[in-house]
Amino acid sequence: MPLALVLLPLALAADVKPQTLCPVMTGYEVTPADAHAVEYKGVTVLLCCGTCVSKFRRDPAAYLDPKFLPAMAGKELPPRGIEQEYCPVYTDRKVSAKDPFVMYQGVKVYVFNDIARTRFEKNPAKYAKPEVLPQLRK
Repeated sequence: MPLALVLLPLALAADVKPQTLCPVMTGYEVTPADAHAVEYKGVTVLLCCGTCVSKFRRDPAAYLDPKFLPAMAGKELPPRGIEQEYCPVYTDRKVSAKDPFVMYQGVKVYVFNDIARTRFEKNPAKYAKPEVLPQLRK
C-alpha cells in the first residue's frame, strides 16, 4: 500500500499536459528551449518574449489560465481583477488592469499596448465587440 501512495503523485504529475502557448500572447507557441521562463508558486511559466515576462510579473493573476498553463489546473488562483480578458485590437493577447485603457461608452476598455489604444481610438466601432468586451453588455 505505501508503494501506491508514492506512485500516485508521480502518475498525476505525468498526466499534466505540457504548456505549449504563451499565457499572455496566447497565439504564440512556446517551448522550454526557446521561451523565457519565470516561476510562479513553484510552477514554471513559459513566455514568448521579454514584453510578456514584464506583463506577467506585473500582474500574474491576469494570466494564470489553466487553458494555457495546464500545471495551474486544480489550483486555487487569485482573481483576475477585471472581467475583460482579451485586447479588442489584438484578440489573441490577454490584458490586465495594469495595461493601458481607453474610456468607451462610460467604461474602461483595456488594450495590450499604446499601438492598440491608438487603433481603438481611431475606429472604436471596429473593435468594440461585446463578445470580447463583457463590460459593454451591462
